[in-house]
Amino acid sequence: MKQNEKLKLFISYSHLDEAHINNFRIHIAPLKTNGLIEDWYDRKIVAGYDYRDDIDNKLEKADIVCLFISANFLSSTACMNEKKNALELKKKKGIAVVPVILSKCGWLDDKELSSLLVLPTDGKPISEFTDANDAWNSVYNGLKDVIEKEIKIKQLNIKEQFLSFLQNTELLTKAHSQKDKVLLEDIFVYPVLAKYDDLGEYEKKDSSEKLIDGFCDYPKILIAGEDQSGKTTLCKKIFIELREKNYVPVYISVKANQEGKIENKISKAYKEQYETISIEEIDRQRIVPIMDDFHFAKNKERHILDLSSYGHQIIIVDDIFSLNFKDENIIKSFTRFKIKEFIPSLRNQLITKWTHLSDRKYDGNRNTNEIYKHIDHKTELVNAALGKVFGSGIMPAYPFFILSVISIYETFERPLEQEITSQGYCYQALIYMYLRKQGVKNDEIDTYINFLTEFAFFFYTEKKNELSIDEFNSFMKIYFDKYNFPIKKETLLKNLQQTQIIALDSFNNYSFCYPYLYYFFVAKYLAEHVEHNKKIINFIINNLHKDENAYIAIFISHHSKNDYILDEVILNASSLFDKYKPATLSKEDLSFFDKQVDIIVKAVLPPTDTTAEKERATRLATQDMNEEIKGDVKSNIAQEGDSEHNLAMELRRSIKTVEVMGHIVKNRAGSLEKSRLEFIFEEAIKVHLRILTSFFELIKNEDEQQEFVKFISERLNKIIEDNEKKNEEHQQKPRPLSREKLDKLSKIIFWNMNFFVVYGFIDKIVKSLGSNKLTVIIEKVCNKENTPASFLLKHGMLMWYNKNLQIETPEKVI
Repeated sequence: MKQNEKLKLFISYSHLDEAHINNFRIHIAPLKTNGLIEDWYDRKIVAGYDYRDDIDNKLEKADIVCLFISANFLSSTACMNEKKNALELKKKKGIAVVPVILSKCGWLDDKELSSLLVLPTDGKPISEFTDANDAWNSVYNGLKDVIEKEIKIKQLNIKEQFLSFLQNTELLTKAHSQKDKVLLEDIFVYPVLAKYDDLGEYEKKDSSEKLIDGFCDYPKILIAGEDQSGKTTLCKKIFIELREKNYVPVYISVKANQEGKIENKISKAYKEQYETISIEEIDRQRIVPIMDDFHFAKNKERHILDLSSYGHQIIIVDDIFSLNFKDENIIKSFTRFKIKEFIPSLRNQLITKWTHLSDRKYDGNRNTNEIYKHIDHKTELVNAALGKVFGSGIMPAYPFFILSVISIYETFERPLEQEITSQGYCYQALIYMYLRKQGVKNDEIDTYINFLTEFAFFFYTEKKNELSIDEFNSFMKIYFDKYNFPIKKETLLKNLQQTQIIALDSFNNYSFCYPYLYYFFVAKYLAEHVEHNKKIINFIINNLHKDENAYIAIFISHHSKNDYILDEVILNASSLFDKYKPATLSKEDLSFFDKQVDIIVKAVLPPTDTTAEKERATRLATQDMNEEIKGDVKSNIAQEGDSEHNLAMELRRSIKTVEVMGHIVKNRAGSLEKSRLEFIFEEAIKVHLRILTSFFELIKNEDEQQEFVKFISERLNKIIEDNEKKNEEHQQKPRPLSREKLDKLSKIIFWNMNFFVVYGFIDKIVKSLGSNKLTVIIEKVCNKENTPASFLLKHGMLMWYNKNLQIETPEKVI
């Protein structure tokens, strides 16, 4: 609030009580004369204006709302709506709401009004005073107190140094190639929070923005988050938003082994963050302690009890379930949340913000298609680095990791003499960044990298996800016997734990903090020792249906150009579904489909009134849903030797093999010879097209068709019977479906499912192998094949990756 800015006072009243309002405005004249307030009521509306909009607008901007309560007020729908809106603004923005009791009425039976501090003193109605001046003087003094408190808090200044901290993005500050300094306000996207009940059971998910908007509904908040999940960033945003609502947030970063009373910590932090008035002058109900890294605190239970004197408290911890209080009731009063990883739509928001960042003036003439192309290219890089292609991922989808990946691609140059790919270098740069931030010297990094490489391979050979202290000591003995160790063991382990590379849990078990670190270093070991580990590499490549093997294979390709590895991947691909010819999608191929053309859904372009943003939003919503399902449901992966699932295993292995080949050609697009790229690209396409042929062989058999239709019909019939039972329970008349109609519906479902399988495989090939770096390769291979299938693939890839859409050409050919 500026030094001379007046508080806005909104008067809410019934027109039947207007005489009282005139008296009130006369008595508060000194407050207006002294420049403390400016009042507003609906008699100030100018003729010709929409009075309802004007009232709502003035109420929204008010600092203080006076509700003039009487029987007339309580019986007025308009007045009660204003009361409701005022109380919502109190929750949302922290405005002051002051009821003034005009006459005897049932206001005490209104729970919301009776919970507020009312005027005159003790809620004595104006009408009951012998001298009305005494009544209005009581209102004047009470309102003056409210105004003075509001002005003090409004004019409370945050110190410049702390303002810089609130906008500081730490490692990302200098990470953008087009902006000198990246601030929090430039890139912040509200994360989604998972809400848990008192028993630790998941309830629902919600945006952190809604949590801040409805802050008053949650007096005690506990937010958990993994390392690098954005806990401190969320603390900063909460601080900024609460200050705008006229609360007084105080941020406290709890340090390990730090002792002292919580009261002293809050007082010290307040002095470091604010100037103008002392903390003693502020009502504790307005002060909001934000305790970051509270899991480091000693005497947690005592601190929680001491914090109870504040109206609101926010506690930030690493694990929602690890506080281990003796008295569980102490923490039960807190509403518990956990920061979730960014889903595709949030990643898109973040990447879009990053893409638009620039210190240069925005060029309004920039081609929208080009902007989408840049965003989609960055999204593909991010999804590849996060490992979202195969499953739930190998790197957490938090803003730090997402933006670090983009920044490394944009601003760091890969040394030309290294075999490592750009994506491999991205992971390596992240690891180096962790170590350098921890203070590890450049000439020591090689020792850390070598240790981690050997450590990861020990995990792999022992088939362990974690090592006990005895197993770890066994590894250290082997390592000391093999290598010189110029760094103190304790120093190395401390640095690796503090950089979140290696974790040591409460049971003294060692593990890698994130899967990508483990895969990176296992693959590094194998890439550096190919000749001695061909058996292991062959096993990995022949079993790509398992996520771990697929990830390691991709990381091996990042680390090495060794022909042996690439040859094994290609050889493995050529053996998949090798008894089938690749599908061409010619008329001959699809003649059996043509017979069903009348019942297959018609493909149409989006309606003319749609926009690119709407279509992208729809696509992102679908991706959000699919990714959450993938995260919630663990895949039931077929195991080797299980004959019942051999087909499923072979199908999964084929899809994963093509994904690995896609990663190789995309990451080696500029370092493999053209002929080599063309051969890999062609072989990868043929794997999927051979699968399609095997699918066609299955569904074009009339006996098989009848069996599938019969199965669908039986399932539909079961659903109908179950619904009929429910209808009978609710006394609703059932709608029977004849056998003929049921069979017809089953046939329609069957053939449309087949259509979407074909569409799905074409889309899978486009996404697995397409890239704007491979345009020449795509066109040459697809033109050489010269089939309807290769034509669709070529245009699908050009459309998605180059944003080059030629509607007329596909129409003429197809």
